Amino acid sequence: MMTMNQYFYHIIVPNNNTVRVRKLTPQLAEDKVTGKLDFSQIKNKITKIIKAPDNLDDYWESEQITNLVIAQINDKIREIIEASDNLESQQITKVGEALFETLFDSQLREDFLAYYQEIVKQKQQNLAVILEAIPELAAYPWELMCLPEQYNQGEIYFATDRKLSFYRCRYQSQEIDKLSIQINKNEQLKIALVVSIPTADPQLSDDVEYQEVKQYLKQVDSEKEQVKFLPVMDSLDFYEIVERLETDKPDIFHFIGHGQLIEKDGEEVGQIAFVGEFGKADWKDAKTFVRLFNSHKPKIVILQACETGKQSQTNAFSSVASRLILQRIPVVIAMQYKVSNLTAVSFVKEFYSRIVKGDSVEMAVQKARFKLSIENGYDKRYFATPVIFMAVQDGHLFESATSANEETKDLNLSNSESEKTKGLSVFDIDTLVDILIRSGRVNTLSSRRSLCISIQVNPSDIGFIENVASRDFAEQLIYFLDQNKKFSELFKLCEKIANNASGFRAELNSIQNKLNCN
Repeated sequence: MMTMNQYFYHIIVPNNNTVRVRKLTPQLAEDKVTGKLDFSQIKNKITKIIKAPDNLDDYWESEQITNLVIAQINDKIREIIEASDNLESQQITKVGEALFETLFDSQLREDFLAYYQEIVKQKQQNLAVILEAIPELAAYPWELMCLPEQYNQGEIYFATDRKLSFYRCRYQSQEIDKLSIQINKNEQLKIALVVSIPTADPQLSDDVEYQEVKQYLKQVDSEKEQVKFLPVMDSLDFYEIVERLETDKPDIFHFIGHGQLIEKDGEEVGQIAFVGEFGKADWKDAKTFVRLFNSHKPKIVILQACETGKQSQTNAFSSVASRLILQRIPVVIAMQYKVSNLTAVSFVKEFYSRIVKGDSVEMAVQKARFKLSIENGYDKRYFATPVIFMAVQDGHLFESATSANEETKDLNLSNSESEKTKGLSVFDIDTLVDILIRSGRVNTLSSRRSLCISIQVNPSDIGFIENVASRDFAEQLIYFLDQNKKFSELFKLCEKIANNASGFRAELNSIQNKLNCN
């Protein structure tokens, strides 16, 4: 499950009362901590948000936490989530805080914050937070989880913090599984886009929009030699898709269409809509859906369909995403709530842009969710809609920078250790990007030009200064300066934004020290 090139905070919930944590370091050092699951936190907070006659007190007759109580709490959470567009802006955040306090009692809270401070702030390393929970609790929208403001430790949203990667794994998954998603050297990453449009059902066919994703993947194919975008599978029936998968053997299976979670024979069952006879919708349940991959198993399955990640309260593994993990698909990305085409497209485009840059899939999802939070804020559910399930040791599709550096490590050490190397790490660049955005110096064209001039960079030399989002401009500017060894300009950039981003003086000083400029 884990690759040993980073730090892990592995949260395990084995029953209704206990939380266990395994902390792993790259040196294989392991530390274990145990806490108590506290449902009173979330119960108290959500009953204040929703004033309903059938409140949870009826199910709270004793301290014993039953599956009925767990299900009723989750019902209330979903009421809040689904009504979030019409609720007060802080309600989603309150649910996220309540989820945090349910999972982290006082001991675990202090332990996590200390570890976060050590790894992220002091060592400037990324921290992977893995959640492994019993099926009853897997239904909760943990991607909403955030640190309550009352602790005065800053803002930490687990699903979007760019120094974390938050993902799930199946409960009691076996670490002896040696699944790998890395592309062999000199091979291409093959992407299959499958679009299901039941034309006989206007309600389903009108809502399926895929052209923007298709055009984006064609662009990636033309620009990146290591990526091959296969011909789109548009409105093929189930059997035809199986045939194509066996022939093309894609690494990524990306489905765009409709999904739902329905009640059938007393259980909730995940379903996906395929094209049937005469263009009618042919709904396949989760067990049938996974038969697509009996012959060829992709490395990643992306389900760009409503409710494909939603967990059942009666049988969590009935959902499509969980069933795929059970069938040994290494990585599954799905949506746990209804999602608009605009939001879904924004997410998948950012995800693909990240993996072709070399990010691991879990970090690519993290940054794509962060983008949704920037576009929509934290008062809406959108940033927490994408869920990633991992059953793989290493989330990199291509050889990571860390792996490549290992080959030259001994050679580098043989050089003079006193020699100072200028330049920024990926961590430093991400930090500087975040601070630059917070400074407000990249929001308009005029402010971008002014910033460039103030650090003695000719705006006409920056071809990306116009018609790009603030984050894209900030990233490209910093990468441009770093890759062209304009360290003096980077140093000045830190100086210019310091007064506009209060509270980040220490981070900026650290970056300036690494640039080794007088």
